[in-house]
Amino acid sequence: MLNLIPKVKILEERDTFLTKNTLCFDGASVADKRLVTAMEKLPLSADGAKTTIALMGNEGEGYDLWIDEDEVRIQGEGPAGAFYAIQTLRQIFEADKIPCLHIKDRPDFGYRGFYHDVTRGKVPTVDTIKGLIDYMAYYKLNSLQLYVEHTYEFKETEELTKTTSCLTAAELQELDRYCRENFIEFIPSLSTFGHMYEILQQEKYQHLRVLKDYTPSPNFWVERMAHHTIDPQMEESEELVKSLIDQYAPNFTSEYFNICCDETFDLIKRCEESGEDVAELYAGFVNKLISHLKSKGKKIMMWFDILVKHPEAVQYLPEDTIFLNWDYSPNVTDRDAAKIKSMGRRQIVCPGTWTWSRLCEDVQTSTLNITKMIDHGYKNGAIGVLNTNWGDHANPCSIELALYSMVLGAAKSWTVATVVDEAYNAAVNSLLYGSANGVKYITDISAIHYRIPGGEFTRKYFSHRYGDNSFKQLVTLDTVREVQDECTRIIKEISNDTCLKEAFKEEMIVAAEGFMMAVEFAGKMSGLDFERITDSKAGIEKFRKLWLSKNKPSELNNIVNLVEYCDSL
Repeated sequence: MLNLIPKVKILEERDTFLTKNTLCFDGASVADKRLVTAMEKLPLSADGAKTTIALMGNEGEGYDLWIDEDEVRIQGEGPAGAFYAIQTLRQIFEADKIPCLHIKDRPDFGYRGFYHDVTRGKVPTVDTIKGLIDYMAYYKLNSLQLYVEHTYEFKETEELTKTTSCLTAAELQELDRYCRENFIEFIPSLSTFGHMYEILQQEKYQHLRVLKDYTPSPNFWVERMAHHTIDPQMEESEELVKSLIDQYAPNFTSEYFNICCDETFDLIKRCEESGEDVAELYAGFVNKLISHLKSKGKKIMMWFDILVKHPEAVQYLPEDTIFLNWDYSPNVTDRDAAKIKSMGRRQIVCPGTWTWSRLCEDVQTSTLNITKMIDHGYKNGAIGVLNTNWGDHANPCSIELALYSMVLGAAKSWTVATVVDEAYNAAVNSLLYGSANGVKYITDISAIHYRIPGGEFTRKYFSHRYGDNSFKQLVTLDTVREVQDECTRIIKEISNDTCLKEAFKEEMIVAAEGFMMAVEFAGKMSGLDFERITDSKAGIEKFRKLWLSKNKPSELNNIVNLVEYCDSL
């Protein structure tokens, strides 16, 4: 059986096979050179099976693919359709024998995106993001957004980014070109209302915070998630945000811009206390940003969470605004999707990978959330899917350990009827991990997270480090020993698996070792007497080396400091 992700709509397979194991392709016959580049990822030779590409027009993502005994033919509705046919052909060539067949395929959603956090701890290198784009193209995603608050070379954050790292204009423009080569639209996403914590913590901008008398606690991982809203009633706020937009937008060729505007907690709190009209203040500031971007020819996307609570504000926003409807619950309902549909507004549904505050994606929860959210979106006429990969608490999870969920989002947004069953996971094992046990490993590692009180652990770390020397029991002795045994077993199995691709093997082992180290630290904080298995110095050095091989220094030292402090207790 062929392993294909996403699942194709129509597959007619015959009992015969392609007689050659290479393809003969004349790139000169194809006008769109992106297709030539894509074909070069297949085994090509002068004496291979003749391969041709024909286009029915300039638009459309559907395609037909024929494989006969001595010939391969691709017919795309447009160049994008032909590109996706090539990705399917690449997956077919993973099989030992190439069956003769006809595939007819097209996506259920026109917009199929991935959203990656490059702000809350980890700024990837260009090569790392290009690697992510390669995965996205292979599984037929067509849009990438990077979440940015301050991690760009803004003139306003020059001092800040000396310690937090950032992406440069040249890097973003290079990524924009690489995305276009892979039929992916690179859409700018920038916090412009809420989630401006690091910018507003700078002395020169503190007066622009909604909270005027605000003293943050030492736990900046929590503070940056909660208190971060710019004051919409100050003219200087508008000037600052417009300046950020004007510096950022020119790096992208996309006609869209995601202004975010989510989780403006402090504004809502202030309005509740003062009696001010939340909807009027919120929509008034958002409209100023929208007008500014529209003057530059941009179309607007924004998160819908504030508008869920204040639907009266929707009437003040332009009709062509696209609402990003997020909900990460495993039991998500279609309430919000149905509400947006009833308003006659366009929406993109946004599930999540459940990597945040973790060393590894939570496979069980993300699977439920992604499948249900996409089903609800399809039922309620959503125009697309944007699968989100956030980085709360220093973003310790690697991209590799978010890919099961990313691939599921890609599979489900192309073919909504996709079901996560044995056959689907077998395809993931074959195409993504290269090992029959890949899904089992990622599932086993992700399950360990719930044995360790992660959020409570970091809260106690900050409180102890900054004055509170008391600890309540975070874990039991049985839990420590059980996690030690489980992680040891997992690490041994992964280490001995010769089929598992090295990129995944390395990250999985580091994640399992990290979970074991965390439960041992929690045990120490709880005053338990047990024998440690992990070597903190060796473990954090391995983590540091892996981080720096794929990312800029960013906020690596915040994790290093936590480990070194806990090790000293």
